Amino acid sequence: MNLPAEYANADETHGDAAASALEKSLWAALRDESGPQAREAVFAHFLPYAQALAAQLYAGRHRDDVEFKDFLQLACVGLLEAIDRFESGRGVSFRTFCTPRLRGNVLTGVQRLSDAQEQIALRKRIRRERVASLETPARTSKQSDTFQALATLAAGLAIGFMLDDTGIVEESAAQAAPYATAYQIIAWRQTTEQLHSAVARLSTREQKIIRYHYFHGLGFEQIADIFGVTKGRISQLHRGALLDLRNLLGNTEHLHITG
Repeated sequence: MNLPAEYANADETHGDAAASALEKSLWAALRDESGPQAREAVFAHFLPYAQALAAQLYAGRHRDDVEFKDFLQLACVGLLEAIDRFESGRGVSFRTFCTPRLRGNVLTGVQRLSDAQEQIALRKRIRRERVASLETPARTSKQSDTFQALATLAAGLAIGFMLDDTGIVEESAAQAAPYATAYQIIAWRQTTEQLHSAVARLSTREQKIIRYHYFHGLGFEQIADIFGVTKGRISQLHRGALLDLRNLLGNTEHLHITG
């Protein structure tokens, strides 16, 4: 798997004065407000650092049985834990504090995921969450409503499949399989462009849920933790986001989903 360009250099940091001032204001807001919005702002700011560290560890791996998305998810989980444990008033850089914790969380997690059965179980659990979020809340006896519910489920799963399994981590990383024909490569690029354009037109919260879940590999429970809401609420918002994507994309039958 080729890494996205923005992940390739794990040594780049935001060490200039402007970034330092911004970080101080973010930690001050989190300390004073202690709310989910302030915490999510800190998480979003340091997410590129966690991504870069995950890419560095992935590049130095000795085995190929764990995917980059798993490295990224483990780094994100470690970042959340480090944010909760960090005391900004001690005068220690957050990167200095969080780096060994992120590394440890990734390496320990990768060791567990090296067991193929555990990795399969993780994938199945995440996809069960997606299916559950797309199920119609209330049962209906009308045949037309039943067909509509099935159509909604199928469309949602198709879009989720395209987001998850076509390699879309970021736009610069999207590429067709090496054996693809010239036509398939063009169709692949068109698909990724349409998907990214549609995601960019979602509401801010829906964009974050789609990006955290599909682009960064976070489960609903972790996203709920970031937003300070219940897992059930994230499931509802995920369903709404995929339905909105379906409406923005229109007829999805023409989209190229073979990666």
